[in-house]
Amino acid sequence: LAAITVEIYNARRAHEIAAEYRQRGVPVVMGGFHPTLVTEECREHADSLVLGDAETIWPQIVEDARNGNLQPLYQGSTEYPQPHGVLTRRDVFDGKGYLPVTLVQYGRGCRFACSFCTISPFFKRQHCVRPIRDVIADVESQARTVVVFVDDQFVSEHGRAKALMRELLPLKIRWVAPGSIDMTEDPELMDLVEASGCQGFVIGFESVDQDSVKGMRKACNLSKTFQGWDRYSRQVDILRKHHLQTWAAFTLGHDHDTPESLMDTLTFARESRFAFAAFNVLMPYPATPLYTRLEAEHRLLFDGQWWLHPDYRFNHAAFRPARMSPEQLT
Repeated sequence: LAAITVEIYNARRAHEIAAEYRQRGVPVVMGGFHPTLVTEECREHADSLVLGDAETIWPQIVEDARNGNLQPLYQGSTEYPQPHGVLTRRDVFDGKGYLPVTLVQYGRGCRFACSFCTISPFFKRQHCVRPIRDVIADVESQARTVVVFVDDQFVSEHGRAKALMRELLPLKIRWVAPGSIDMTEDPELMDLVEASGCQGFVIGFESVDQDSVKGMRKACNLSKTFQGWDRYSRQVDILRKHHLQTWAAFTLGHDHDTPESLMDTLTFARESRFAFAAFNVLMPYPATPLYTRLEAEHRLLFDGQWWLHPDYRFNHAAFRPARMSPEQLT
């Protein structure tokens, strides 16, 4: 039995690998974002699909395959937190030379509904968290003291994030995670972030243009506390006050963007002296509001299915921007 996790970017290669296994008589199960969001396409390339989270349904799939009764479609768990939490088997990493950090997941999903993001449609705009006792047990079982929380959005729900951080305090670990800039509006949360050992966050700033932020529906970037648009200067000051390293992520190619405004974004990142910065071409992911709108406006390139097109290259424009050419954006 071959099990393939399919992300959108690797769909074409996943289909090729699946075809080779099936030619050899090995049944293929596909799961992950792509089968969940583009189900009909993946039906053609696999014997079975898993939609949503797979942990709790996987034993049944293996048993069905063993009995020659593999079903064409399985629905993963939609109950959160999962009643029978699945802990990571970390012994498979022993002796393999991996980096000296521990990867831990507290939650999945995000309560925000940014128009370009696949997290929202996959998790139906839920922020699903594990029981705190399971997370702490996961951390305590490791000898390493640097923890990377691999969540989609670690501080989506401020109250629950605070509860976890209070439990992290006595562990004396150092940790990093993905976050959102609205956390700077909660002083108690920021104090707990620093006290519990946080070293920094990956934060989606996306754009320094207010109209672009509004257009992408990124509500967490539009401050309710700080009046007036000052391009995040107060939020960045708060992050620095709490000694956090920031990995700032930007998406480029929104309808208000111009070649000049993109360079202005670079200037902002340099002046903010972020520890890291990532500049990503805006991607029209399937099943997102952005994709639906660009498709209706006939602005998608590569026949709309850029993830399958042999001419598409990673981080190149897959649509026609409003105020520049695709080549200029790339």
